[in-house]
Amino acid sequence: MIAFSRHRRAILLLGILALAAFFRFYLLTAIPPGLYPDEAANGNNALEALRTGDFKVFYPENNGREGLFINLQALAVALLGAEPWVLRSVSALFGTLTILGIYLASRELFPSRDGIALLAAFFSATSFWHINFSRIGFRAILLPFFAAFALYWLLKAIRTGKISSAIAAGIATGLGFHTYIGFRFMPFVLAIPIVFGLMAWRRGRMEHCAPCSIALFLFAAFIAALPLGFYFIQNPADFAGRSGQVSIFSSDSPLAEFIRSNLLTAGMFFTRGDCNPRHNLACQPQLFWSIGVIFLIGLILSIRQAARNRKAETGNTTLLAWLFFMALPATLTREGLPHALRAIGMIPPVMMIAAVGGLWLWRKLNAYFNGALLNPKYAAYHGQLKRIKKELAVAALLFLLWIPITAYRDYFVRFAYAPQTADAFSADLLQAGRYLASLPDGVQKFVIVNLSGEDIRGLPAPAQTVMFASDSFDPERRRQKQISYLLRPEDIAIDGTTRTAIIPLNPKDQDLVQIVRKRFPMLREKLIGNTLVFKN
Repeated sequence: MIAFSRHRRAILLLGILALAAFFRFYLLTAIPPGLYPDEAANGNNALEALRTGDFKVFYPENNGREGLFINLQALAVALLGAEPWVLRSVSALFGTLTILGIYLASRELFPSRDGIALLAAFFSATSFWHINFSRIGFRAILLPFFAAFALYWLLKAIRTGKISSAIAAGIATGLGFHTYIGFRFMPFVLAIPIVFGLMAWRRGRMEHCAPCSIALFLFAAFIAALPLGFYFIQNPADFAGRSGQVSIFSSDSPLAEFIRSNLLTAGMFFTRGDCNPRHNLACQPQLFWSIGVIFLIGLILSIRQAARNRKAETGNTTLLAWLFFMALPATLTREGLPHALRAIGMIPPVMMIAAVGGLWLWRKLNAYFNGALLNPKYAAYHGQLKRIKKELAVAALLFLLWIPITAYRDYFVRFAYAPQTADAFSADLLQAGRYLASLPDGVQKFVIVNLSGEDIRGLPAPAQTVMFASDSFDPERRRQKQISYLLRPEDIAIDGTTRTAIIPLNPKDQDLVQIVRKRFPMLREKLIGNTLVFKN
């Protein structure tokens, strides 16, 4: 068994957290490039909230978004300014803190096995899957954070009876509903330790009042979730959001779609991952191949242990339930599978299960060689056995070192400089927005939004990136800056003497470009980077 002193464990944990922070904050001002319209829409809502003081619990535009993340972004923007990296810094911060939550939850689930918590934290810290979403301004990154801490504090409250832990667990759970739709499955996970805790209390194995701790937890969770619940009572159509459009239940054969989505979701760990270039690198599996192997070992072990000791296996049963219920946001849908973003809640249990497998494999190999060294039959081979054992230890160390090296290469070299990445994050739109912002006062500025996307206040979503970069989401700001957003060049009216700039957001639309050329022959055409501008 691997055991660490408190001092050594603290040093290792701090090292892992430092590594996690490095992967999530390093070059955040430059990578990823651009600003995807969904990120920009969050940023525009954050800026609007700062201007108006209206911090919403739910922002209904752009398919609807829970408000907590956007309101946290507003705080970051107020402190650091309106830049893409500032929007993403919220994700980076919570992504880093999630590693601590995974460690603490693992310690509560497996208190007698120190190595599992450290390995789970290390695997999470160096996971491309988690690193990537920790550097994008999507609200889903909050889900693993609140899930891990809610479970940690709930387990601690049941174990110790501490009032503070029960309240913290309730607050974390209630706030979790304010993060991402997938968190709605988390209560099913939290129900497992509650049931086990009540069973243990009834058998007289606890000195404190477990039902009291659980009741306090439920009350705190209810209070924390209440603002969003009240909003949904008033606006029931916003409760489902876009989930109804992509649900397996909207297909002709829901069962067939469910089987297919489960196969694709399971396969994303070993064979083919998410192919969205914003979510992943070149369809690679969500797990590094060696992590995938020990995850499979750990999954088999967890299922076996939970089945053998159904009345006592809180740790493995909770872990398996966590894996299953956090898979449902992906497996109950039929679009874009496998979908790493919808499955983001699986990251903590997947990494913990991989840690279970990794620790078991190390202990088995160690026990085998220790047994062989004590066996008189192998006395003649003691030297060779000791050498092989040392080589295995070196190989294990190299394996652990290779994981962050590979993660660095994959994210900061291959992913960062891939042309698909710049396109996926709309780097051209951010450039257009920054050019628009650089134009002086007195210039009439017309932006033709000739791109498709979700309608946000009468304009396709791609306009959001340009608006954020030029601070022109607010109509009054737009008027002050003389910026107009239009869908057609026919709606532009100029007298020919006023300084004018026309920017079509899709310069590859040659039909539209020809219309602009014919309607405004007095304007000169210029390509600035990837931004096409007509100006006098």
